[in-house]
Parts: sequence; C-alpha cells; structure tokens
Amino acid sequence: MPVPILYVIDSFKNPHAGTEGQLYQLVQGIDRKRFSPHLLVFQESAYLKENGFPCSYTVLGRSGLTNPAAWLALWKEAKRFRESGGKIVHAFFIDPSIMCPIIFRPFGVHTVISRRDMGYWYTKKYLFLLRCSRRAVSSVIANSQAVKDVVSRNERVPKDGIDVIYNGYEERVGDASIPDEVLFLRNQYPDAVFGVIVANIRPLKRISDAIVSLAVVVQKGGNLRLVVIGDGDHNGLSQQAEALGVRERVHFLGRRSDVADCLPAFDIGILCSESEGFSNSIVEYMRSGLPVVCSSVGGNPEAVEHDVSGYLYNCGDTNELADSLMKLVLDENLRHKIGASALASSGARFSKRVMVEEHQDVYSELVS
Repeated sequence: MPVPILYVIDSFKNPHAGTEGQLYQLVQGIDRKRFSPHLLVFQESAYLKENGFPCSYTVLGRSGLTNPAAWLALWKEAKRFRESGGKIVHAFFIDPSIMCPIIFRPFGVHTVISRRDMGYWYTKKYLFLLRCSRRAVSSVIANSQAVKDVVSRNERVPKDGIDVIYNGYEERVGDASIPDEVLFLRNQYPDAVFGVIVANIRPLKRISDAIVSLAVVVQKGGNLRLVVIGDGDHNGLSQQAEALGVRERVHFLGRRSDVADCLPAFDIGILCSESEGFSNSIVEYMRSGLPVVCSSVGGNPEAVEHDVSGYLYNCGDTNELADSLMKLVLDENLRHKIGASALASSGARFSKRVMVEEHQDVYSELVS
C-alpha cells in the first residue's frame, strides 16, 4: 500500500511562488504507487477554491501559534491521520514547522520540515520555539548548502539531520510563446540589450542597485535597458531612475503568471538581493538560456558558476555590478556563450524529476 503523507502549510495562494511552487510540483510528481499525498492548509484561499490542488486537501480553519483552537484542531487531524495509517507529515513555513513536530510526534508520525531561505524572519521568539520543537523533528530539508548552514547554526539542528535538495523544475517542451506586449517592447528598441529582474519590489531585493548600475553603464556608452517583473509599488524606483536620467530605460511589467514565457525575450538575468536561500528567479534565467549577473549571497554561488554561467558580485557594490553588465552588453557572443552554459547547467542540476526522487528517498528512509 502507498505510504500516506500529509503536507501542511499555512495557506496556498500561488503555484508560481517559490515555496508554494515547489510544493505544487513535488505533490504533482510524487509516485502514487509509493506514496499517497494529502494537503492540509490552515486557511482556505481563493486559488484552492477555484483551481484545487494536485491531491485532495483539507482546510483546518484555524491558525496562529497563540490560538488554542488551532492547536486542538491540528491535534485532531494528527489523531485522524495516524489512525488512517499515516506515517509522515511534511511542514512548510514557520507556524506549521513549530506546531507539527510537537503535535504529531506523540502519535508516532515522522515530521519533516522544509527550510528555503536565510532566516531573515528569525526573531528571539521563533528561534526559542524552533529550538524547543526541533527534538521532535525527524528530518530537515534545505534547498541549498547555505540554507543548511544557517538552519544548523541558528536552530541548532545537527548537520547530519539536514538534507540538501535543490529546487526542481519541469522540463520545457517546445519554444516559449512570448507575450505580445513583451514582443512590442522588444521591437521598439531593436538595438538595445535588455536586462531583466524577476523579483517583488521590496528593500531586500535591492532593485535600486540595478538602477544605479544601469545609469553607470549608460554613461559609459552601453545601450542597456532594464525590465522589472514583480509585484509592488515602483514609484520610489521610478523617482530614482528619473533622478539618474534613465527613467525611460526602466520598464515595470508588474506581477505576471507567464514569467517563463517572457524571459526568452531578454538578454541578461539580474538579481541584486541581499538575502537568498536558493533563488527561483536565477534558475528560471538559466533555464531560458540567459547569462546571470547576481549578488554573491546565500545559495546564489551554488547555482551560478562565476565566469561560466554568469557573474557573481559583492552585494551592494554597484560598480562591480555595472562592470559585469558592461561586459555582456558589449559582447553578444559572450552573452550567447555564457547563456548556453547556464542552460546546460540548469537542465542537469535542477530538474523536477531529481527533486521529487530525492524527496522520496528521504521519506523512504524514514518509514523503513
């Protein structure tokens, strides 16, 4: 009989988001002959109501670490899950990672928790609770070696209890269907080199660094334009670009669900973040055959090999970022060469098949 696995997350709102997207692909790809997945969400979402999920799901209807009703409701679900033969629960995000080990362990259910960032959300309260609950955790899965090191150091999890499984992506079939508005933008400036940033507009992503570097490149004669794809208020960035004299070279496309189709229209993938666990955007750039220029933080150096599949620069060093961009702007052959290396690397290292198989290996080891 397939082993029942319960996936637990606060809510599921977007199959294209980082953690939610990887959970979606994991459940979609898991071998139903070996494992029987079910999703438990603390709160319902419009997405689940309208689209469902690759497996059946249950809504707890309660949430919050300080809400006794949430703990009681989760205890009832744990009891029901164990009585049905359940053996593994896999928790995502903060509250489930704290609550599930404590609730499920007394029922003899193994708890797996995922860590996918550099702990920018750590507070004294969360760290205290995580350190208390970690003894009831059977396994931790990190999506990069950098994240593994952070979790081990801050949450005091032994390194041999943490597995590194890189993000996985479906193999692309056929050519991308580039959206009309993106093609129109590209055709307006046929001689320009387009850099693209896929990131929500927030300080952590340091998109302002890219605008400063854009101005440096343009001042030196580089015909570079910058496209930003992501949610958030861009008024501050627009004002900055205006002050630097490059406002007409910065294009904000907002949040999109067709990012993978947009990327092949551009020439360089850029990411300036000051913190990254393992960036989905970087892998998407690579899968689109774009050379990558990104800050050397978190898991970025594990994805990008400097001077082979892209360029790494010290976060915040806008002159170093501008120099890397200038190399690619001035040399089309170099862009194609590095982009081809990025594409080959992403196909070999970041496939959905490998990601799913490695999760299944963790589950099998626990139930054996």
